Amino acid sequence: MIEGWSVVPERVAVDAAGPDAEVVHGDGITLAYGADALVVIVDAGDRPHGNAVDNANTLMLREPLPSETTQWINSTNKSKPLLGFVKMADGCLALGELYQATSTYRGMNPFTGEQGTLTSATLTWGDRFSPELLDKVRPTPTLPVPGIDWLDDVPQDLTRALRSFLTAWYADVPVPPAAPQRAAMKLPAPLLAFHDIVAGREELLGRQDFIEPLDEIEYAEDAPLVVFAAENQGVWVALIDPTDDDPIVWYDGGPQRLRERERLSGFLLQFALNEAVSTSPFGGFATVTPEVLDRFVEDLVPVPLQPMRVPGDPTRHWVAPGLVAMAADYGDSGIWLSVGSRQRSALRPLRTRLDWERFNG
Repeated sequence: MIEGWSVVPERVAVDAAGPDAEVVHGDGITLAYGADALVVIVDAGDRPHGNAVDNANTLMLREPLPSETTQWINSTNKSKPLLGFVKMADGCLALGELYQATSTYRGMNPFTGEQGTLTSATLTWGDRFSPELLDKVRPTPTLPVPGIDWLDDVPQDLTRALRSFLTAWYADVPVPPAAPQRAAMKLPAPLLAFHDIVAGREELLGRQDFIEPLDEIEYAEDAPLVVFAAENQGVWVALIDPTDDDPIVWYDGGPQRLRERERLSGFLLQFALNEAVSTSPFGGFATVTPEVLDRFVEDLVPVPLQPMRVPGDPTRHWVAPGLVAMAADYGDSGIWLSVGSRQRSALRPLRTRLDWERFNG
């Protein structure tokens, strides 16, 4: 057995699969399947959407994968180990035995019940990389990040602040050609402006929770309120009076309706910040105490709005260039601190700031 963290020639890594192993290559990945093991070798480097090390003890496999991958992965789950390596300039770094934490498949055979083609897999190992070793196997390029000048508009023009934030944060998301949508009723200017900013980019409507498309906004059972947003599992819907210029936002989903602290224009900015954290490709999560949270946010800038009621009450936001932090208070379950970014390098200073439960910066 090759010891963990040792660096060996690629031939030695492949031979760990056993004699006469079958070897295939893909995008940033080499697989060797033999009598003794399935060996997975990923190239060093930062490939957020490809086959690569994702964080200190996780690597990701993503399609397109070699056609043999599905069968080989499934067979190792039953009969043989899965061994991991990272291919670097001076050889292959041994990770030891890998464990399949999650996987997704495309389709299923309706007659046999067998899963279809593997589209992605999360593979983990025991000992975590040190920050120095992580930088070697997944060097992170420093990229331009969006600024926080939009905060200057929050006190006097929330819609302009929202436009500036979303435009910069999602600058990499192209605007598709789309026919303009129309609502069945007159709606407040802040909500119409939000949809104008979205401009057909469905991602900006939300994935964790979501803002309804204009043509799907409907009156609630007790009109004149309309439902314009919803929690992803139907825990709550958000309602407004469409005749008000900047209406109160109400949550419907408990024994009685709950009023949000900020009106619609503030809610939409806070919603966008929530989604920025929850759906970013790079992020971190930890359960913290109030004292730990206070120390953590010392170098961040608070968003000057009243605390939000969802996902926890209260939920507060802080920002830095390229970064949004969200702290949701769940009472006895603690404060859930989440950070998100669309540029991995923006999270790098936070690596050692907390004992993260999940972190890929």
